[in-house]
Amino acid sequence: IYTKANPLPGARAKVPVLDINGGEAVLCESLVVAEYIAELQASTSSATSSSLLLPQRPEDRAVMRLFTELCSSSFSYFPILRAREERKLDDAVETLKAGLKDVDAFLNKMGSEGGPFLFGNQFTLAECSVAPFVQRACIILPSGLGSGRSINPMELCDTCNLPRLKAWMKAVIDRPSVVGTGVPRDEMITNMEKMLKRFEAMEKEQTKQ
Repeated sequence: IYTKANPLPGARAKVPVLDINGGEAVLCESLVVAEYIAELQASTSSATSSSLLLPQRPEDRAVMRLFTELCSSSFSYFPILRAREERKLDDAVETLKAGLKDVDAFLNKMGSEGGPFLFGNQFTLAECSVAPFVQRACIILPSGLGSGRSINPMELCDTCNLPRLKAWMKAVIDRPSVVGTGVPRDEMITNMEKMLKRFEAMEKEQTKQ
């Protein structure tokens, strides 16, 4: 089914894949699928604008997409997990701090007042696009997995004086839809530990060649 969604030769199958009406259309890539669902919701729902995943104004939708483009990689925690030297670990933490500062700056300059999200009280695709990364970072990094150093992104917000970002992150990870669709804490940490071991095994095999 993935080859119907992605026509590029040699494309590696991955999730999600959305089959619409028994093959009428098949979509892949998280952002594409999420935006399709949001567009469908907006066109068929009688819900109020504040409960929709897409802002009403085209200008706001552009800001939402800009947030996704500029800020999605800001919560990257994998370099921290794989750092085995203090210098590399310190560098990875500084990179994470820089990313957090970038998101805080975006929220302060482009965000709306009246609520913790990018558009005030409206939870949109801006939050959907990064919620899994924020959720995993706030669970996995404090555990000390990989590096052996416990790093709490919320505490980094305090250290770096990023109150807007901290309020946004807390609102995102506490939202019922995010909690309900997330992986349980222990399972998330166990899965990540297995992934790190696979990467380490692959690196050892490569050094033997």
